[in-house]
Amino acid sequence: MAMSGNISTSIDASSYLSDITYLGYYSLSMVILGSIFKLLTFINLCRPAFRNTNARPTIHYMRVLALIDLFAMYGWNLDNYLGLVQGFTFYSSYTVASCKVFSFLNYFTNEASAWLHVFICFDRYLFLSRTQPNTWFNRSKSVLIIIGCVIGVFILANLHFLISVCYEDDNGKINTGSKFYQVFPLYNQIYALISSVIPSVVMMTFSCVSAYYLSQLKQTSTIQNSKIRHRAISITLISTSLLFVITSAPTPIFYGFFYDDLSKTVLGRRVLNIFDTLSYTYPIIDFPIYLITFTEFRRELIRLLIRNRVILPIATENTQRPVPQNRAQNISTARNF
Repeated sequence: MAMSGNISTSIDASSYLSDITYLGYYSLSMVILGSIFKLLTFINLCRPAFRNTNARPTIHYMRVLALIDLFAMYGWNLDNYLGLVQGFTFYSSYTVASCKVFSFLNYFTNEASAWLHVFICFDRYLFLSRTQPNTWFNRSKSVLIIIGCVIGVFILANLHFLISVCYEDDNGKINTGSKFYQVFPLYNQIYALISSVIPSVVMMTFSCVSAYYLSQLKQTSTIQNSKIRHRAISITLISTSLLFVITSAPTPIFYGFFYDDLSKTVLGRRVLNIFDTLSYTYPIIDFPIYLITFTEFRRELIRLLIRNRVILPIATENTQRPVPQNRAQNISTARNF
């Protein structure tokens, strides 16, 4: 029986090692694909078709999120590959400077991304639920102020990583804690609340209400016509926010509150690996969602990639039909009379 137990433990350990090796290469593939997708997203959203941010101020959110998510992939995603496959990480075993920078990057980008998604959901809720959707929160300058405040708050909240966290101990190894106060596990629990629990509840609430109003839209007034024209971008933003909750929210919660118990067993470590895989997948999910649900984004991307072909514009109510030549001549003749 003892030998059978040892064999079973050995098989579980071997299987777990193969799992984490796979996860390392999976993380690397997500970094490569995600970088391509995020750069294409940002470049495409900067094209002339999306420059009128007074009409669609949410474009500001989409551009900034593309950049923040791009930087986020070079934190835990890249470190996960380096740690599992190469045997070192920028976060915990390279240099004190890299430990400080990557600690700051990991926490700041995820917190800022989560709360920008919150304000996107709030923006869609205000736009779809109100009779007069043009509130202070839906204006271009206001959106830029909100983005600046979110980024500024989380830079200040995580500035201590650059100042007092990470040092080299007496054995010459990098310590990810601080000499002045205890950082972990308390900060991981605070991080889970700030970046996962609270934003997820708020996002789900606003998204569900927005989805209800979106389903109730009928073409009966000028204001509702305006909302209908924004239907595609609203569907895109609500879908990506819900996917953010599903893929990114569970990981900080499990690491913040259940890591000590889960890390003691092979099954628990597998559970952590599953949620890691989900969180590493998000950077490549929103790009296909943009292509599927946001027609204008898809059309502009095709124009960007295939410059020599003519892409017909999407028909709108304001599109004017060409006047036949003989009819134009008749009108001109009549005016002369």
